[in-house]
Amino acid sequence: MDSHIDLRGASGDVYRYRWADGDPAMTPTGGNFVYVIMDGETPRVVYVGASPSLAAGTRERWAEAVSRHGATHLFVRLNVASAAREHERSDLVACQRPVMNEIAPADRS
Repeated sequence: MDSHIDLRGASGDVYRYRWADGDPAMTPTGGNFVYVIMDGETPRVVYVGASPSLAAGTRERWAEAVSRHGATHLFVRLNVASAAREHERSDLVACQRPVMNEIAPADRS
């Protein structure tokens, strides 16, 4: 498996994400992240997130992604500016349609 994946947004922009590989020293820097199921060499995105701290944000829904949706890998992309993070998150969600982004927070039980 490659250590990077490229994901296309609804705008046509392509975003390159790096495999976090369970890195316990994840950076506290802001960025975007995706939980994916690797199906051969093709990633299937189950969640797209954005956080002011990747160290904290990437862990928030990981257990749910694994147990309920079969996520196998976490990929990250540094993105310090909050407006850029949110734009990228929205762009990817609109194109990738991840199942966990489709579930309203009140429906997560």
